[in-house]
Amino acid sequence: MADDAVKLRGQQGATLPRVRSISRAVAILRAFSQAHPHRALNEIVRETGLDAGTTRRILVTLRDEGLVFQDPSTGLYSASAGLLELARAVPESLTLINLVDDRLHQLAKDTQTTIYLSTVDRDVALCQACHNGGQAIEVRWWAVGEIRTFDRGTGPRVLLAHLPEAERERILSGPLKLDPGEEKALRAEIARAREKGFIVKHDEIVEGISAMAVPLLDDHGRLLGAISSGGLTPNYVGAAQVDHLEKMQTAVADMRNAVRGLAI
Repeated sequence: MADDAVKLRGQQGATLPRVRSISRAVAILRAFSQAHPHRALNEIVRETGLDAGTTRRILVTLRDEGLVFQDPSTGLYSASAGLLELARAVPESLTLINLVDDRLHQLAKDTQTTIYLSTVDRDVALCQACHNGGQAIEVRWWAVGEIRTFDRGTGPRVLLAHLPEAERERILSGPLKLDPGEEKALRAEIARAREKGFIVKHDEIVEGISAMAVPLLDDHGRLLGAISSGGLTPNYVGAAQVDHLEKMQTAVADMRNAVRGLAI
């Protein structure tokens, strides 16, 4: 393979080469943020890991294309209004599900489990998508469009765990209507989920069936949804659990890239 291309894995187009120069240009554009709108060359080099010569050549090209602005008095770079022109071309119909559904389907096949995408809908968790990986046993616990309270299932628990603290406390102390023992147990579960970055439950739905969930967060740590899976318990213990979690975390990283910049 040529030096300017690397393989793209785990997504549609897996056999196609990836153009390294474009990836580098995108990395440079992503070095600018609301927190850091103005960057010096050495800051962009440090942020992207590219060498100074390559970074400067790409910046000059992006500047000439109207996507980057360089202040003549300070030499600092920033994103330019040309990016707004591109942003206006994004269709309003583009949604979270549109952007991640193919990756959800691939994750279901990779893990041979049933994969769910769920989001927060006021005081409940809403199933937005569901894909079966092809196993004879399909976990049909949660259909698209159905809601669950935050104390049922791994996806709802992960959603609750990653809500802003004030919203989480409101739900725990009000809508769930838990007795003190149930509330204490749920608080412990969601605290572990925040600490570990995932949750696993065994035999909650039916004996022999387990589930796992991980949060889908944006680049600023804001909650977009939860990705959860359900299947036979041997997929969720020991070395199989480690492998399953790695596949889910890899998929979530891909999804985070796919939804970057989407206003949820």
